[in-house]
Amino acid sequence: MAENNISRRSRQQRRRAKETLAALIVIGAMLACMAAVVISLSFADGGADMPVKQTAGTPIRVESSSQQDAYTRQDVKPEESSFQQLSDPFLVLVNDEVKLPENWEVTPSFIGEEAVDIRVYDQLSAMMRAAQEDGVSLWICSGYRSVEEQEIILNREIEQHMNNGMSEEEARELSLRTIARPGHSEHHTGFVVDLNDVDDAFEETDTYRWLSEYAEDYGFVQRYRSDKVEITGIDNESWHYRYVGAENAREMNRLNMCLEEYVQYLKDQGVA
Repeated sequence: MAENNISRRSRQQRRRAKETLAALIVIGAMLACMAAVVISLSFADGGADMPVKQTAGTPIRVESSSQQDAYTRQDVKPEESSFQQLSDPFLVLVNDEVKLPENWEVTPSFIGEEAVDIRVYDQLSAMMRAAQEDGVSLWICSGYRSVEEQEIILNREIEQHMNNGMSEEEARELSLRTIARPGHSEHHTGFVVDLNDVDDAFEETDTYRWLSEYAEDYGFVQRYRSDKVEITGIDNESWHYRYVGAENAREMNRLNMCLEEYVQYLKDQGVA
């Protein structure tokens, strides 16, 4: 009888051990799944809720590309090539007539997989956190671009239009309405982000309405607007936001000016 009791207790102990092990395996699997969900949520929407800062340490000097001259407009006036920038780097003007200043440097800092200049990282991160707290979904689609990357993007767009039946000249002209020439893109500055879906429908979203109200508080303005196309030379881009500093952003919006107008306005006021 004693041996039977011992054998029965032994079987019960083994059964409980197996049950405990199975329970631990199930709990471990559940914890692993929960961890995976937390990680995926942390990096969703471009990492808006938890930006990851990675500084390169050594600034990148943005050099002109050898192919840049292939996209140079023939009607650019000589005096436009010697455009005098203001001393405030956040007001650097880069457009189809004014190329990125020589020896411009960007120290990249990453939010998700996209880089911006370290000088705008804190304000951009703060804006994204504020948007999240207000229940607004905000992520970065595109940030800093090298001249070479800009060449690839432009050439791809031109090729796509040519595949749709356009001549090369027609394809280039249409592409340049929305994509800046290499060396002439604001993305080279590191002060620009394209947000969320790069689509005209973005203008109808709650996110866009939130940005229209609060972006200036963090130093950002919508760079290309429908009412300024004749000045900027770029079609309306509701997703393209440029850092100019909070004081400048508020003043630009108050005066209803795009960057080209605002820079000239400051020069007329004697600001250098």
